[in-house]
Amino acid sequence: MKRLAAFVLGIVAGIGLAMLIGWVLFPMQREEIRPASMRADYQVEYVRLVALAYSADNDLARAEQRLRALEGEPFTAPLVEVTERWIQEGRGAELIVPFVRLARALRVDSPEMAPYLLGGAE
Repeated sequence: MKRLAAFVLGIVAGIGLAMLIGWVLFPMQREEIRPASMRADYQVEYVRLVALAYSADNDLARAEQRLRALEGEPFTAPLVEVTERWIQEGRGAELIVPFVRLARALRVDSPEMAPYLLGGAE
């Protein structure tokens, strides 16, 4: 019985010590991650999510604000780059149309994007 009590006491003390170290002595430092500091593949995903959000809510000001967070010059450059690259890669229209609609709303659409505005290219 004493061995079991010592074992349980050891487990409780270990958990308590771990919590003291992790939460009090060396707590995790939070960092704010900006979209501009993300890896390139995450930035592409961010642009895709901005386009999908715009498709859902049609809030152009919010989409512009989100694209500006990527700190591109001009702020629409990441959107145009991803859209044109995906068109050249032959991605499906269901993926490209949200990009093209946002680009059109921001007045940065290009001739490559035109077929997707007319009902989607195949």
